Amino acid sequence: MQSAALATAKMERRRVPQRTLTLLGLWLWLAVLVMLATALFGMVNAAPFKATQAVFLQDCHEAWGTTFLGWTQKSDCDSAEGLSCDASGMITEIALSSNALSGSLPDSLSTLTALTWLDMRYNSLSGSIPAGLVNLVSLEYINLWGNRLNGPIPNGIGNLTRMVTLYLPSNSLIGSIPDSITKLTRLESLDLWSNHLTGSIPAGIGNLVSLTHMYLSTNYLSGPLPVSISRLTNLGSLHVDANNLTGTIPASLGRLQALRDLNIEITALVCPAHQSNCTISQYPNTVFCQTCSSFCSCGDNKGTAASGGGPNSTSTSNNNSSSTASAGGGGPNGTSSTSSNNSSSTASGGGGGPNGTSTSSKDTASTAASGGGGGVSVGVIIGIAAAAVAVVILLLLGAGLLVFSRHRMLQQQKPKDLGDSLAAAHCTEFSFSEVLQATDNWTAENQLGSGAFGDVYKGVSPRDGTTVWAVKRAKLIDMDFQREILQMADKNHHNIVRLLGFAVGGDIRSKIEQILIYEFVPNGDLHRWIDPEASNPLSFKQRMDILIGIARGFEYLHSFGIVHRDIKPANILITADMQAKIADFGLVRAGEGTTVGTTRIMGTPGYVDPVYTKTSKATFASDVYSFGVLILVVLTGQAPLMESCGETRQITSWASDCVSSGHLGGLKDPKMDAPGDAVLRVVYLAVSCTEERTASRPSMAHVANELQAIRDEVAGKDELRAAVKVDAQLLEMKSTFKGVTSFEDELRMIGESFSNED
Repeated sequence: MQSAALATAKMERRRVPQRTLTLLGLWLWLAVLVMLATALFGMVNAAPFKATQAVFLQDCHEAWGTTFLGWTQKSDCDSAEGLSCDASGMITEIALSSNALSGSLPDSLSTLTALTWLDMRYNSLSGSIPAGLVNLVSLEYINLWGNRLNGPIPNGIGNLTRMVTLYLPSNSLIGSIPDSITKLTRLESLDLWSNHLTGSIPAGIGNLVSLTHMYLSTNYLSGPLPVSISRLTNLGSLHVDANNLTGTIPASLGRLQALRDLNIEITALVCPAHQSNCTISQYPNTVFCQTCSSFCSCGDNKGTAASGGGPNSTSTSNNNSSSTASAGGGGPNGTSSTSSNNSSSTASGGGGGPNGTSTSSKDTASTAASGGGGGVSVGVIIGIAAAAVAVVILLLLGAGLLVFSRHRMLQQQKPKDLGDSLAAAHCTEFSFSEVLQATDNWTAENQLGSGAFGDVYKGVSPRDGTTVWAVKRAKLIDMDFQREILQMADKNHHNIVRLLGFAVGGDIRSKIEQILIYEFVPNGDLHRWIDPEASNPLSFKQRMDILIGIARGFEYLHSFGIVHRDIKPANILITADMQAKIADFGLVRAGEGTTVGTTRIMGTPGYVDPVYTKTSKATFASDVYSFGVLILVVLTGQAPLMESCGETRQITSWASDCVSSGHLGGLKDPKMDAPGDAVLRVVYLAVSCTEERTASRPSMAHVANELQAIRDEVAGKDELRAAVKVDAQLLEMKSTFKGVTSFEDELRMIGESFSNED
């Protein structure tokens, strides 16, 4: 028996070092794999810029001040924000949308011979499009939407035969549409609306056989609609309204069975045979939208020229439609507003709007790069493959270690009590009896609402008898959630609901009752104020002030690495002076950097970021997306999910289609008096917030600054109008006094008139 016990003891002693050696070996393998992956990826990704690109980078720095992008401090492409390169160091992609860049596009852009993707929309770029752009024959995607570009479209645009998407709307381009554009047989989306283009539509436009969307509205185009358009068998959307077109609609247009969205303003209207909705007797001054009022409100032409109003204006759509062009769609979200009869289809073309997916996107940068940078060597391909295998192995081993470590930690670590955590953060502790006294023992009359965090009650502090509380009676809280609440304990910003204190009830601070006490905000939530049935609708100024306050609050939260994840009107409270305060931090999670891992998807349908839904990664860009939706809801009075004709549609795709097609009449709440140009600028900003590519979305700081600039500009114009009105009144008064030779005489006469009355 004794020898058996000794043998057992020896075996036990051997197990410990064996387990230790196993873990040590695992860590050594991980270290080797990390070094291998780092070396291989360094070979592939950390390529220095080609010397031929240096002139362009320097010109950009001088024109735009791009130091903040890291273009001057770093020597390799991988660290330069907004740029992607191939293995040889040639720039293949430029993605700089919504960066407030001003100045012109440098002529040295023509040196980027490997460039496939150029996205600089929503900036303030001026000047003309460089003529040398037409030599970048690898280009597949150009988006310069929403700048201040002038001058003509380069005549040699037809050289870019790989082009799939060409977006140049909302600029000040002049001249005619070059005939060479008809050589772009791969082109799927052509958007030139809202410029100053003249001349006729090229007769050979029918050569663009891949075209799915063509938007030429709001220009000065003249002449007839080319008969060759009937050859565009893939064309789903055609907008040529708000021009000076003459003639008739070609009868051959009826052969375009894919055509779902037709918007034409022409002198002598003859409708295609298959477009039964397009009847002259149903207008003047009507844009045809069938009975789907909420889907088609963007086509309402209540006095707006951009809607294509006028005696010969028509916008047609077929019956009972349900279709989404997820990649080829027309508009910033790549969706089309109408579809063919009784059908449900998906177009998966490569063009898309600025948010549609394209074969030339960053996800396929290596493929695109091979066409312009001299090819990829076999060694690089082997390196990429080896790196991929190494990373997969590394991730699997890392995941195993993470699970093992997490399991051990959860077994050994005892959760801290919420009360202890908040007390350490110098947050005021109230007794549980004080909370019961404040809320009158949780009476139903004091209950304000209920949410994911728990029930909310109104109460009055028993310590001073005046401070009004919003008391959140928490459900059971886990460790992760305690950390989320702790993040708010020391945060103080005028656009964030302030945490006043906490209380913990039960025996010896058990977790039976955990209470958070916030300041009470008297005017309810934002949803109440933007409700269509609201008796006192908000003015444009009030809406802008509220949106600016929300943006500033989230800018503050993001500076601490906090992501909210559930931005919606119900979580925005309104103060007595109509300022916004962000509330409901039951959904906040803090972390380092811009990406925070989460264990569950949080948010509200219609507001939640689709990228967050797919990846389960909450980022600052997730909040920006939700805020973009909120801007549209506040501005338009529409719901985030629009119901009509038995279908549901996102407000983001609806607004994008309105902007893309130039139909802007429905983008403003009819109860709100606001200048159209200011509304359009805010909508542009909201659409940029909801970009599909998270890297293309602006920061919350940029959004706040843009909203403030628009609001200040409108306020300045209002003050000017008020001053002009006063001057007009003084002039009118002056005309009533005879013999007055100066303004001082006028004032004296007015004073004497009042004295005589006395």
